[in-house]
Amino acid sequence: MTTARPGGPAMARPMVIAIDGPAGAGKSTVTRLLAQRLKLLFLDTGAMYRAATVGIKDAGVDINNSAAVAAWVCERDIGFDNDSQVTLDGVTLPRERIRSPEITSEIWRVADNPTCRAHLVQLQKALVAGRDAVVEGRDATTVICPDAQLKVFLDASPEERARRRLSEWPADVPQPTLLEVVAQIRDRDQRDSSRAVGALTLTDDAIHLFSDGLSMNEVIARITAYAVQRQPFLLEQLVSDQLIVGRSRQPGYVRVAVGDPAHSGAGWQLGLTNPSPERMPGTTNSCTRNIGGRQAGTVLQGHAVLCLAGTAENPGHVVALPMLPQTWYIIEPGAWHAVIQTHGTICAWAESSGIREEQRELTNDQFCEVNAYTTIYVPH
Repeated sequence: MTTARPGGPAMARPMVIAIDGPAGAGKSTVTRLLAQRLKLLFLDTGAMYRAATVGIKDAGVDINNSAAVAAWVCERDIGFDNDSQVTLDGVTLPRERIRSPEITSEIWRVADNPTCRAHLVQLQKALVAGRDAVVEGRDATTVICPDAQLKVFLDASPEERARRRLSEWPADVPQPTLLEVVAQIRDRDQRDSSRAVGALTLTDDAIHLFSDGLSMNEVIARITAYAVQRQPFLLEQLVSDQLIVGRSRQPGYVRVAVGDPAHSGAGWQLGLTNPSPERMPGTTNSCTRNIGGRQAGTVLQGHAVLCLAGTAENPGHVVALPMLPQTWYIIEPGAWHAVIQTHGTICAWAESSGIREEQRELTNDQFCEVNAYTTIYVPH
């Protein structure tokens, strides 16, 4: 089922984010967290191949007999439980089992088998059909979701991927050297890009996101920003406790918010803002929450980005959306926020005259998240 969104039929299409890339680039972790934060279905296609590999080993199938492997796998129902953990015939498999070096070294037995792959692709397409989803896998952008609204090829250098793999190496398994893992990764990349079936491919319409030097939260912020560029209303429902959005496609009066009875006797302050040094891209290092009333703003000219960081006692993960023309953004009391304006931008604001401001410095991680959004949103 698709979720009703503003924008009419043009925006009713399911929001599918397909993420592809080489082994060890962080796809699984990024897609899992991205799906959690955007409240979308998470489909880890690689986990399905791993689950099938666990199954053929546990069942004693001759792994050197491709026909026997295909026959066994094609009889299996592989999906996900309510916590997005992969299941094999209804049984949830532990993540540490499917991610073990033993399974990683044998996954090609299923992944390179055309019959197995056709069966699993059919299951994957059925899982994602008609739904908002984040899909991760080696052929997510080419075979499973060729019409995805956003395609990302998440990449990292072999050295960076080797370091990440070693950091997750089981304590009870002898650990190879960094150079040995780099060599294994290069060999895997060569095999993956030259496979007859399901080859690793960077499509022309995918964003090539190189993650060396970026934290996980920065990668997630950039992908979220790319998604919002394609589906401008994607974040609005997620921040409904922090924001009311009012828009008009025609000239005339637009009611954007009902007055708060608790503050109905208070006056309103009106004003304009120009970009100040501490509220420009790359320099914003704090956010504010208002106590005692709402604050409403709209862009008159230029480019502005509204960052929101939750309603808890302290700011949390930052999400950000570009402020669109003909749109009012009403910030709820208690919502941590920062408005970033570029040179020449003018915003109009209205707020309760009894409003009080509380300010917090951003942590380094939050500062990096903010900059990850503005890197995508703000014109260069």
